[in-house]
Amino acid sequence: MNIIEQLLKDLSHKELYDFVIKHSRLLKDAILLEFAHKIDKKEAKNSNNYTQLLRDALDGISFDYEDIMPDYEYGYGEFDGCLELEVVGKWLDKAQEHVDKNNPNEAILICKACLEEYASWCETQDSDILEYVDVNYREQPFNILKQTLSMQEINHKELLDYCKSEMSKPKYKRAYMYDDFSRLFMDLSVMVGSDDFIMLQDNLLQEIDDKSSYEAKKILQRKIDFYRNNKQSDKADDVIKENLQIGSFRKELTTKLIEENKLQEAKKLINEFIFQHEDKSRPSHSWYDLISWYELKLQIAQKEKDIPEIQRVSFLFIEFGFKAQYYEIYKSTFAKEEWAEQIEKLIQHYEKRHGSQWFSESVADVLQAEKQEERLMKYIEKHLSIDNVEQYYTGFSSSFPEKTLALFRQAIDKYASQNTGRGYYEHIVRSFGKMIKIQGGNEVVKEMINQYRTLYKNRRAMMEIMGKFTLKTQSQQC
Repeated sequence: MNIIEQLLKDLSHKELYDFVIKHSRLLKDAILLEFAHKIDKKEAKNSNNYTQLLRDALDGISFDYEDIMPDYEYGYGEFDGCLELEVVGKWLDKAQEHVDKNNPNEAILICKACLEEYASWCETQDSDILEYVDVNYREQPFNILKQTLSMQEINHKELLDYCKSEMSKPKYKRAYMYDDFSRLFMDLSVMVGSDDFIMLQDNLLQEIDDKSSYEAKKILQRKIDFYRNNKQSDKADDVIKENLQIGSFRKELTTKLIEENKLQEAKKLINEFIFQHEDKSRPSHSWYDLISWYELKLQIAQKEKDIPEIQRVSFLFIEFGFKAQYYEIYKSTFAKEEWAEQIEKLIQHYEKRHGSQWFSESVADVLQAEKQEERLMKYIEKHLSIDNVEQYYTGFSSSFPEKTLALFRQAIDKYASQNTGRGYYEHIVRSFGKMIKIQGGNEVVKEMINQYRTLYKNRRAMMEIMGKFTLKTQSQQC
């Protein structure tokens, strides 16, 4: 027997009691965590001793902006962690332990206390501070409660009533718990066959004037989820059909109609939405807002093999810039003999948009897609830069290796003369790495490195980076 065990054996009950009460908060917390479930609950049928324990534990705990501000004195940058409520975390661990030991009712009591008292504590904190508090404190109680739902001892109706009465309190919205409460309430309503969840959503919806708002959408989506979880897909579909003012609902129905080949109905839904939302004064602005709807129009046109419509809609996708997928669809609508003329029209269209004196990626992309190698090379030469050469050299380097290396060299020489710094030098050797893969590239790169060692001998970082590149390429060639 060691000395601590001997002391504990010899101490009277009162001495030990007084010591624990007076001195050790950690020990008191440990005792509560271990033995709180033994507290007599017979005095009040609905009492939850954990509520008072959590309330006492959170009393006096507070955070301010100094807790989340950078500590420059000690060299720390910005605060990138979470504010911790260690005592809540310990109680949640205890609740999980009760679940693991098949004691769900005790776990539920702890989770209820954690939800209620954490939400009450949040009311005392600045809303900006709450963003930094670990989300586990509001999410984990619901995760544990969800685990208990499949356990036989649980009174699901009692837990349903708890959710119904508790979630209406404003403090849960402030603590960002309302959506989790709704999901739990929905699961319980499905399990007990109750319409309470739907009635609550309908009441909430009546309070909202704008039925196309985000809040209305959230409520309606909860109804849809409920019906689907309850294997009432027809009712879920009815909610969608009755609320086509919500864009995502309209889109979901439209997609379903397309899959069912009800194409005329789908087109009607699409055209109504586009007409309501397009901005005729700013067509390009409308296009980007409505792009997903035009994707649906294109799907329908392809199903119907409507060539003029495929051509019209696919062009919208490449009107403001080249996109390979839609370019190929657009191309497929023309006969081979027509396409050569269309290529020139498209290039002129892009040059007009960007200005013929400026480089257009879309023009280069068209030339590369059409494998017009020499023309692409000359276009890159006209708008020569290290970035342009790197992006498009693979489109002509096999057929014109010597000219490609010359363009690289010219672009890199200019780049090196105008830029200093490690990042620029690393960019240069990355270009060298591309050049040595071209026929004759090794010799050209060696010449350039030798030239730069003379021209830029005072740029130590450049010499270092080029030296490492040389060693690396030599080792790879051995």
